[in-house]
Amino acid sequence: MEAGTQSPPELGPYAAETSSRRISGKTVGFVAVAYALGVTLMGNNIPTPLYPEYQQLFGFSTGMLTVIFAAAAAGVLPSLLLIGPLSDRLGRRPVLLFSLALVALSCVCFLLATSLIWLLAARFISGVGIGALAGTAGAALAELEPRGDHVRAALVSSTSTVTGQAVGPLLAGVLTQYAPLPLKLVFWIDLGLIGLAIWGVLITPETVDRRAFPVTVPRGRRIGVPPAARSAFLLASVAALAAFGVLGLVSALGPSLVVHLLHVHNRAVGGLVVFGLLGTSAIGQIACRTAPVRYTLFGGCGAIALGMVLVVLAQPTGSLAVFAAGIVIAGAGQGLTYLSGQELVDSVATPELRGQMFSTYFIVLYLSVAVSALGVGFGADWIGFYPATCMVAGAIVLAAAAAAAGGVVRLRHKPTVKGST
Repeated sequence: MEAGTQSPPELGPYAAETSSRRISGKTVGFVAVAYALGVTLMGNNIPTPLYPEYQQLFGFSTGMLTVIFAAAAAGVLPSLLLIGPLSDRLGRRPVLLFSLALVALSCVCFLLATSLIWLLAARFISGVGIGALAGTAGAALAELEPRGDHVRAALVSSTSTVTGQAVGPLLAGVLTQYAPLPLKLVFWIDLGLIGLAIWGVLITPETVDRRAFPVTVPRGRRIGVPPAARSAFLLASVAALAAFGVLGLVSALGPSLVVHLLHVHNRAVGGLVVFGLLGTSAIGQIACRTAPVRYTLFGGCGAIALGMVLVVLAQPTGSLAVFAAGIVIAGAGQGLTYLSGQELVDSVATPELRGQMFSTYFIVLYLSVAVSALGVGFGADWIGFYPATCMVAGAIVLAAAAAAAGGVVRLRHKPTVKGST
């Protein structure tokens, strides 16, 4: 070795073992948080095929059905405002455990439901749990990803979300149609899965150094987007209006769409519609996970627009094939657009504000879901189910076109947005 040069220090056995344990712990935590996110969103969509059963049992209108669905958003918003961002100070794990406990309580309310008020309470409590978990889980996954790959963390976050949302209604639809205890069994199963998620979070390493931040959160900083990130965040939010407008329309009224547009009354088919939308969403995200954001955004918005047009054309054409094609194409577009939004937000989120920014972003997502569902639900009572579906589908297409246009301005010279401000 030449004079004046130094060989790099070698890791001793203890240091190497410590580093290996740290990586292993992060891997376990990464899987546990992804599972907890998927299970939570699965539980949120389990009631979808059951709403017609509850509607018949308790005697409420289509508009009230969508109010029950949107009650979750009423819980999500204050939770995102007040609880989710606390994970930047208190730690990810306490907030995750709190949210899972609330989701379990929501299951208990559904099991005890004897009137409309129980359904509203269950959905609201579920929303509070989801609001606390959503932004926190997104931030935790970015911090626990063993290689520090934020693109992979965003992919896992979005695919866990849509996979859970897809499996929930399919499971509930099949059990409602073919198994005993149609309004009970699926919630007992969900409680068992939530228990496993709680155990996983308990063994997950904490990623927030609580000594680095004050425990109290300064007033006015619980949500928001710093000025340097607002351009990317606005683009992600417009894309979310389209992607989660589709989700609200199909998740709230999937079985009703099947009944009114196709005259099919099998609850398993109603659950299959939501599974088809979100299953193709997950597949699209996995298949295009390495594609530049500008391509996933443009492709996703275009697919959403085409899918909504086909869904609207299903009734006048009387074609099941047209309806199915619309659901599948819109699902793929929903997944690509959601993935694009996740990556746009993550690309401009600083570590100390990641939980805050993801909480703000999820407010946009759940407002989009609620507005879309309520628009069709109350529109169906006022002007008819099909005209209301056309009206909401048209608004979704306009949002997709606006997001695509915004992407042209921001991303035309950028193969990716990673590291942009």
